[in-house]
Amino acid sequence: MTESATESGQVSRVALGEWLMLAAFIALGIFVYQQIYGPLTAQGNASGDPVNNAALFPRLVANLILGLSALQLVQLLRRKVRLSAEFRHKATGDSAWRCLACFGMLLAYLFALPLAGFYPATAAFLLALVVLLKARPIWFATLVAVLITFVVGYVFEELLRVVLPQGRLGLSF
Repeated sequence: MTESATESGQVSRVALGEWLMLAAFIALGIFVYQQIYGPLTAQGNASGDPVNNAALFPRLVANLILGLSALQLVQLLRRKVRLSAEFRHKATGDSAWRCLACFGMLLAYLFALPLAGFYPATAAFLLALVVLLKARPIWFATLVAVLITFVVGYVFEELLRVVLPQGRLGLSF
């Protein structure tokens, strides 16, 4: 995977997996934009002010994903990547599996948003992430996932006046 590693944990050659994960996240951002300009626009939910624009939240998430992907691209092009101590000293099979599982859960979350709505989909997504990352105890992870969901929902709906996806359940503040 690496050609040479220094004491600071920098490597001069980047593994193929780094490029594949970057491509996957860029594809995810493009997929979100396809959903915004496809189904949400066709339903008339992708225009208007923040109060009447259900595409604003997914657009913010897609912009964040694409922005972080751009930073990662610059880092990969420079061919100097900092590796964490866990990555340098631990087998990468488990980490790679967890990374792919997180990506799959993010994709499932994006598909679930229009069906289940922001609150159930986000709480389930955060709980699944915390469980995948082996947080214990489960009751505390569930509490944190639900609290984060409601705090983010409150900030977006009440303070920023952004309409979050309600799904078929119609749940909102």
